[in-house]
Amino acid sequence: MDTTTHALAGYVIAKTGIARDTGKWGTIAGVSAAVFPDIDLVLGFLGTEFSLKYHRNFTNSVFLAIPFSLFLAWFFVRVSKVRRFWTFFVIGLVEILAHTFMDLMTSYGTMILSPLSDQRFALDWVFIVDLFLVASLLLPMISLYLWKRRERLLARLAVVLAGLYISLCAFNHGWAVSLARSHVQDQNLVQANVASIPQPLSPFRWANYIQTETKIYQGLVNLIGRDRGDTTPVGGAFRRFLARYKPISQIEYSAWDRFDESVWVERALGLDGVKTFYWFARFPIARYRDGENGTHRVEFFDLRFGAINQFRPFLYVVDFGENGQVNFQGFL
Repeated sequence: MDTTTHALAGYVIAKTGIARDTGKWGTIAGVSAAVFPDIDLVLGFLGTEFSLKYHRNFTNSVFLAIPFSLFLAWFFVRVSKVRRFWTFFVIGLVEILAHTFMDLMTSYGTMILSPLSDQRFALDWVFIVDLFLVASLLLPMISLYLWKRRERLLARLAVVLAGLYISLCAFNHGWAVSLARSHVQDQNLVQANVASIPQPLSPFRWANYIQTETKIYQGLVNLIGRDRGDTTPVGGAFRRFLARYKPISQIEYSAWDRFDESVWVERALGLDGVKTFYWFARFPIARYRDGENGTHRVEFFDLRFGAINQFRPFLYVVDFGENGQVNFQGFL
């Protein structure tokens, strides 16, 4: 989840009553604790690969939530001079756990068991920047300034509203996954992995993925889309984008070979950097590109991030020289 949404959630949660007897410092502590786990975003300056390894790592650990909350409580007691250590502790613990849960709702992957395990967990319920979730928090927050006497009630209402929206996303996720499983049964596929990834601008648009031993199938669905006789995308870029998400009865699954048959792909798969990429990626694709002057390039991308105009974030490249040496490996 983006940091702005975390900050909004932190503000609203602090106003529900958990920051009692701390005045403005309770709100400041709440927002600070809500964004505290994102302090690891500074790792991006050390490179994409380093960031993938450690972003949403120990700062999102459920085992470290209490130590972090104790530290934040000590810090705000010292700074604010408000002697409510355990109130600040509760604020920190609630906000940090809320942050971790909100990150867990997305498809990026969160290492909640760090440092005991680097396994990435994802509920795949909510898109990483969800405008409807932001609205469910922002509109009641604005109301707090108009009806200050009702701020606790309005804050609790915002939390309930956000919870209802998240529940809708969770229900839709299960619905979309069931469609993917139905396709597996209809096509007699032996799948290794089935998932449905939330898409931008609507809780009803999903990207379904089915991974078999050799292929990955991708189908884009609009759960409440209407059947249309003519499915040819028309209009501007935005209309063409929306048209890619088909009604349930018209879902089209495209098939991707997981690996190109190439000795250079096999060599690249043995590199440590590529192993890190595969640890992060959920639906990885490997493609061989013949280079100039006897060079060879292997590209790796995660199909999970490729549903929007074929944009390829986290593209990992390995360039081999004429004699087979690695000239370059890393993210572009």
